[in-house]
Amino acid sequence: MTSFLRNSWYCAGWSGDLGEKPIGIRICDEPIVLFRTEGGSVAALEGRCPHRFAPLSIGRVRGDVIECGYHGLQFDRTGTCTKNPHGSGTVPPRAHIRAYPVAERHGAIWVWMGDAAAADPDTIMDLYFVNAEGWAGTTGYLKINADYQLVIDNLLDLTHGTYLHLDTVGASPEDTLGSSLHYDFRTEGSTVYSDYTFYNSAPTPLMAHFYKEARGDMRASMRWDPASSLLLDIGITPVGQSPENGLLIPSAHLIVPETANSCHYFFAISRNWELENSDKTRIMGEIAMKAFAEEDEPVIAQCFEMMGRRPLFDLSPAILETDIAAVQARRILSKLIRQEGGEAGEAQVAAE
Repeated sequence: MTSFLRNSWYCAGWSGDLGEKPIGIRICDEPIVLFRTEGGSVAALEGRCPHRFAPLSIGRVRGDVIECGYHGLQFDRTGTCTKNPHGSGTVPPRAHIRAYPVAERHGAIWVWMGDAAAADPDTIMDLYFVNAEGWAGTTGYLKINADYQLVIDNLLDLTHGTYLHLDTVGASPEDTLGSSLHYDFRTEGSTVYSDYTFYNSAPTPLMAHFYKEARGDMRASMRWDPASSLLLDIGITPVGQSPENGLLIPSAHLIVPETANSCHYFFAISRNWELENSDKTRIMGEIAMKAFAEEDEPVIAQCFEMMGRRPLFDLSPAILETDIAAVQARRILSKLIRQEGGEAGEAQVAAE
């Protein structure tokens, strides 16, 4: 059984996607409903009505409360039932639901799944480039039918781009393998960094839409924060120049466990060049979606099936040198889950 870190902020959607109607989402195998109150703030509640367990996401928002679409019970942002339209109107003792801490930061909605007293919005990953001045970009979503930790593994080891993403965000083997690659790994507290530099490389197909030189020094720096938020800074400069002088394409990869066998993938991607070119913004988004939805997702889902949906380390996988970041992230996540009191789950490695 896969276990989840509860004391963590998880992306529950992009702010622009939540309007007048409520939205339902399952996080860490718990149903959640999101809705905006009359003043525009976001509320996050248990997504199941305590009466007949209808999904509250099919209900209606009425001012500052959400009304169940099945029998009309109403709940405020604290999960308190404020109205029972039936009989004498008495509210039954069990007619209450859980409320989750929720915050809006960097164009995203974040829900805290654990102890409400520990929820600190200042610990949410800084997506400085999303809907920000000086950047042009887009956001997106897809669902992946696999354990969320496999998606984290995929992102912390970018060497797969040479084989899986040659037409989108990857570079050729001669530019990314052997002496062409400089790899650096480090941890700072519970944060894992996995950095790659490809010297004198041809740009990736995505970069080539903006960077017109034949060669350059290409950099890709991935950061992982528990439980499953990742930030990727990629860029390219003329050979020998410092990174701030070149094309920068930062992206966010917010992996949210839905169940033991599926996860949500919210992503954002931006750039610092040609900010007014909407056609290139569209193309950038299409390339990113193709890489994630048509290249990454099918392979990860197939790997999960080939594993028999079993925990990764139960299968004694071969470990490559470039797997160090993914292995370390699994160890950290496993430790945090154990400290929280949950099951160690499949994140626990055989060496521990």
